[in-house]
Amino acid sequence: MESYPFDICRETDAPTSPTDRALYITRQPEWRQGVEVAARPVSAGTNTGVLAMVVAVFVLVGLNMRHVRHLFRTVPQDLWSVRRRSNVFDDHTANEKRTVFMLLLMLWVFEGILLFLGFGTVGERSTDMSVFHTVLALTALSGVFYLFSLGAVTLVGYVFTDKVNAGLWKRGLNASCGCLGVCLALPALVSLFYPLFTEVMLLVAVSMYVLSRLVFIVKGFRIFYINFPSLLYFILYLCTLEIIPVLVICYSATEICRFFD
Repeated sequence: MESYPFDICRETDAPTSPTDRALYITRQPEWRQGVEVAARPVSAGTNTGVLAMVVAVFVLVGLNMRHVRHLFRTVPQDLWSVRRRSNVFDDHTANEKRTVFMLLLMLWVFEGILLFLGFGTVGERSTDMSVFHTVLALTALSGVFYLFSLGAVTLVGYVFTDKVNAGLWKRGLNASCGCLGVCLALPALVSLFYPLFTEVMLLVAVSMYVLSRLVFIVKGFRIFYINFPSLLYFILYLCTLEIIPVLVICYSATEICRFFD
């Protein structure tokens, strides 16, 4: 018996009747027909990595809420007071450094999100990974800015005043940054989940930042002001450590968003 070559099509095998032609008609499979599915829009508010960062920060703060409440009892004094001798009731817990770090971490995360919403763009080439990497890089940029401010405060305090006043000024920086981190939670979350209010929330966040820096600057002025000629050094401080670094941060945030876009 001759074997049939299955890889060869013969003319006699072609369907001849209308019934056969209906059985062998070629058409697209059913699953390829219908309405084309639209791609899910890419944004920071729907990014799982960004939301995980926000949830992680809130969980860390919530687990240490007792220490956070205790820390905020001394915040008004740390923000404003320049008294060199501490009160016997001004006690500081051993977990204060850890609590301050968590508040600073909250600040860096929310600043990174707000910087992305202010300077970043979501285009056709944007993906969930690119958005997450951009926010993560901007969060790291916020942390670098804080470390720069801390180093500058330490150096200026070491050069122009004594150890006690330098410590008071440093506590003022940490207190203002911690309060700012808590305050930025509202505009950051509203901007994430309600994009229509992003511009308004960015203005609110900028106002909060300016207010926190003003409080810190006023405390520094009360510490370092001695006489009228000392105003010159204070003006140089404002230009060198308060204005120029902010401009550098804005430029760096723009370049980071452009790099990951």
